[in-house]
Amino acid sequence: MKTRKDFLDSIKKAKLIVVKIGSARVSGEETKINDFLYDLVGDIRSLRDQGKEVILVSSGAIAQGKKLLVEKSGPDLIPNGKTTLAEKQAFAAMGQNKLLNLYESFFSRVNVPIAQILFGRKDLNEEKSFSNLKQTFRQLLDWGILPIVNENDSVSTEEINLGDNDILSAIVASIVGADLLLILTGVDGFLNGKEKIDLFTEISKETEALATGPSGPGTGGMFTKINAAKLLLPFGIKTGIVNGETKHAIAEFFTKESFGTLIGNGNYPHRIPTASEIQSHFFSFQAE
Repeated sequence: MKTRKDFLDSIKKAKLIVVKIGSARVSGEETKINDFLYDLVGDIRSLRDQGKEVILVSSGAIAQGKKLLVEKSGPDLIPNGKTTLAEKQAFAAMGQNKLLNLYESFFSRVNVPIAQILFGRKDLNEEKSFSNLKQTFRQLLDWGILPIVNENDSVSTEEINLGDNDILSAIVASIVGADLLLILTGVDGFLNGKEKIDLFTEISKETEALATGPSGPGTGGMFTKINAAKLLLPFGIKTGIVNGETKHAIAEFFTKESFGTLIGNGNYPHRIPTASEIQSHFFSFQAE
């Protein structure tokens, strides 16, 4: 039976890495956000200095939009009940620019240029759009630009419920043929009660039943993170779930065999799915 230690070498050799940031990491107390981003940009700069390529998938536009509305008009305009699709789209339209400016202010300090990519399900409907999207990612990476990806929330309809971008990050990892998806969250990994599970080689129905829903400002929770990893397994792409509140969490994952939870299975060959495979495979799952 394989152990987490058996995967450490392949993790260190990962060439193309997708890092997913949840809403909670870039919303809330300003000091906490700044501390997180300070560590994040340092870790990503370090990965790039090692010759690795990195893509960032970030939630948080809707949360940033809500914050802007409160600052401008006060809390009375924020809906108390369930947020409608129109309200989510409006919040995303308000917050996307602020979110990108926040990243720009930090990545510029470590001389990492960034670019924004927004897309949704319709962009994967045909091979031509899929090919164009894949080529855009490749061109940016070849130029040394860090792509920062978000779902196109301001115009989306069905896509906006993809689990706080957990499933979107898996789609991005599959499009570019990443070696590793690293999901930063607010817990130490997958917990069974108080016990953290270091490694899954398969995701069973029993595992899914133990996974919880969202507990913060996002819409995903552990359930969608585990399913994002499950969706990537057949394509030979590993997934790490780590606590983004830990200092230099990304660096820790690459050096410590017991840090976070790894979902991987060396028996699956690494390959890039087609657009039609992504449509049938990834969009068969919808977050609650």
